[in-house]
Amino acid sequence: MYQLTFKKMCKLVKRKNIYMIIGNGTKNQFRDMEKVNSLMDDILEKLPLNSCFLYFGDYPDEKKPDIGYMFKLLKDKRSDLEIFMIQISEAKSWGVPDFVDYVYWHDDFSKIYKWGGLDDKGKPCSNTKKWVKLNNKHSITEVFIFGGGQVTLDEISLLEKHNVPYIYFPVERKYLGDGKTLIENTDDMEKKIGITYKMK
Repeated sequence: MYQLTFKKMCKLVKRKNIYMIIGNGTKNQFRDMEKVNSLMDDILEKLPLNSCFLYFGDYPDEKKPDIGYMFKLLKDKRSDLEIFMIQISEAKSWGVPDFVDYVYWHDDFSKIYKWGGLDDKGKPCSNTKKWVKLNNKHSITEVFIFGGGQVTLDEISLLEKHNVPYIYFPVERKYLGDGKTLIENTDDMEKKIGITYKMK
């Protein structure tokens, strides 16, 4: 794993196909990993060589599968893919997962808008701001969206604004957005999928 500056990261991805995966975090997680695995296989089968993914530091936990765990699966299935981690410097103590090839730490965040999304003025912040800035230099090829919460909706609006292609998968979440209350079989699909249900 190599630490990079933003400038060096831009140089390394310049001639690569750049992808992102965003979606359900630890408070939602994934209800059906068999389906998520199948969708991942379909995606990876079509990705060309010389491709990389931007990863935003969500912890990969097989027992609590969310968007972070998907990056471990991704690397296990396609070891040729390079993973560029973009994360706030405050999280350095958490370490860096083994599947990460390069990491870019930054201090461009605030206590209120620490992780990403849009601030109260509608401007991208923290990790979101970094991928938007990178996209302005070297266009992101495509983004794969697996459910998600408010930050995901914010980022979808930015993808559309910057004409970045994306594919949305309405996968079911395990929890009701609090990491505690389990989704029930009797719940309707809107409740099972969450705030991104409107993307269907």
